[in-house]
Amino acid sequence: MKFIYRNDKTKDFHWKLCEKNHAPFIELSNINNGYTNIFFDITNYHISLEEISDDIKKLYSAYIEFFMLSDPIIQETYDQYYFFNLIVKSEHANFLAENLYDYLSFKLGNY
Repeated sequence: MKFIYRNDKTKDFHWKLCEKNHAPFIELSNINNGYTNIFFDITNYHISLEEISDDIKKLYSAYIEFFMLSDPIIQETYDQYYFFNLIVKSEHANFLAENLYDYLSFKLGNY
């Protein structure tokens, strides 16, 4: 399982499994009917958080531009110190979370 929803009862087990397998932890939470937050955590790994944050921010900015999203809730994501939360259209959330997992796993050297 590449991600989990915040209200899932197995979230703690999923966290421990990610830790054991040195895999990124990704959690989705519904914001409203239109948007979902994708949160990821890789802080327990020896990797440059600044570099990953910058890379994700660039990818996210391209997503925002491509889908022409301008909701004020999205603009708040740019205030993060580390870019570990992505607000996306709900219909894109699962696809993006799965691919974010693959991308982060590659960066962590798990591929």
